[in-house]
Amino acid sequence: MPQKAAAETASPAEQEQRIRALLSRLALFADLDGAQLALLASATQRQTYVPGDVIARRGQRCNGMSFVIYGSVQLVYNAASGSERTVRLLGAGASFGEASLFSHHDHITTATALADTLMLHVHERVLSPLIAAHGPLAQRLIAHLSNQLYMAICDFGAFTTHSGPQRLIGFLLRESATAGGQAFTLDVSKRTIASRLNLTPAHFSRILQDLSQRGLLRVNGRQMQVLDIQGLQDYHLTA
Repeated sequence: MPQKAAAETASPAEQEQRIRALLSRLALFADLDGAQLALLASATQRQTYVPGDVIARRGQRCNGMSFVIYGSVQLVYNAASGSERTVRLLGAGASFGEASLFSHHDHITTATALADTLMLHVHERVLSPLIAAHGPLAQRLIAHLSNQLYMAICDFGAFTTHSGPQRLIGFLLRESATAGGQAFTLDVSKRTIASRLNLTPAHFSRILQDLSQRGLLRVNGRQMQVLDIQGLQDYHLTA
């Protein structure tokens, strides 16, 4: 990857300057001044991954926050029984590790790259004191963690009260809305999406086939298009 090669040949000062620029584009650090960004950059590692690389393992000590600059990351919860479920899919701008870091727990999930991915890992030795000293940053972090809690409760509600078809239809409606009603392409495999929705791959495929046969959805590999928004919304209520 050209960006990786460039980073490897850059001097330490140039690398830190690039890290500062990347940090400044993250919403959490948007209003930090130059000195604060420089301090943060001094404790930040720039890391690249290819699909399948493990970024952090369940049970590993969490010593900072990790931010996705580009790429895709899957967070998987591994149960004692050996089963596993995708609990979050992260894209550019997303982060993980904050809940474990500030609650003083080890990582509860395993993070794996699903695509060529660039990440910044910000170490707690600088991050924690900066948050303690910077009120607006602390407020944004609280809002960020609150949003994660809200989404986790929404997921729990969906998994316990919605049927499998309802969960998948809800996902399709959200993706279609993001794409402006046009065809959209899944960024990750259908198996990964199925795991995220707490569906088996076979059940996931059967639901897609049913929606296609009803004329509500067109499926071509990873590319999908909702053909009848109102019909899909109506079916969502009864599926």
